[in-house]
Amino acid sequence: MKKIYFMAMLLCAGFAFTSCDEDEELAPNAVEDNTLTLTFEGSYFDALIDSPQYGGKLLYGENARNYSWTDATTKLTGGMTNAWGGEYGFAEGGVAVSNYIDSNIGEPRTYLDQLAVPVSNGSKNFGVVYCGASISFADGSAHVINSMDIIPTTYLLSVIKNGDGYAKALKEAGDYCKVIITGYNGENMVGNVELMIALEGGFLTKWFETDLTSLGKVTKLEFSMDSNDVSAWGMKAPTYFAFDNVEIQK
Repeated sequence: MKKIYFMAMLLCAGFAFTSCDEDEELAPNAVEDNTLTLTFEGSYFDALIDSPQYGGKLLYGENARNYSWTDATTKLTGGMTNAWGGEYGFAEGGVAVSNYIDSNIGEPRTYLDQLAVPVSNGSKNFGVVYCGASISFADGSAHVINSMDIIPTTYLLSVIKNGDGYAKALKEAGDYCKVIITGYNGENMVGNVELMIALEGGFLTKWFETDLTSLGKVTKLEFSMDSNDVSAWGMKAPTYFAFDNVEIQK
């Protein structure tokens, strides 16, 4: 099953939406009392924020291949993909913890600014995804994930809004960029949820609560991105986005 959200244009026009279920208002306590939320808050996650954003000892040092995190509340876990063996750290992909805010998406940004988002969602920390990473339940259990908040990073937005000499600005008819979230229950893929973050000149610049209940029970979520502006190696724009407030059913 695939669920697609085409909200970038409306958000860009100043409308704020969340993807809540219709019956949430009918029984809010029934949902709230049975959920846990990954917020990336607390001293444990603070210690996993690298400085500088690129080239720091946590994400790019000798032990970067061992960078990982596990949330004590939800048991969700993530870290490096080590896709090429781990020698290049976060450059190989992963989910890093961040607290960097950079609102100036009109100016050129580069990989040196890879962990920043354009606006706070009211909390301190969040996760930044790069290049096809995943999160899973450390104990192998399966749960319904109700939602997660998603936003493109400042670096990605600066490129898809303005171009950078390699990737073009996504402002023409047919231009798009999207996040794809694929759910797995064990080895079985159970479905996709897609969030359009750029569409023909409209851009998602706010945190968006993305409904994931259509996936049902999952043990793992895999993240990827897609665009119409691609090369033989994939999407030309930098494949970074951030997420926070992952709400799961117990």
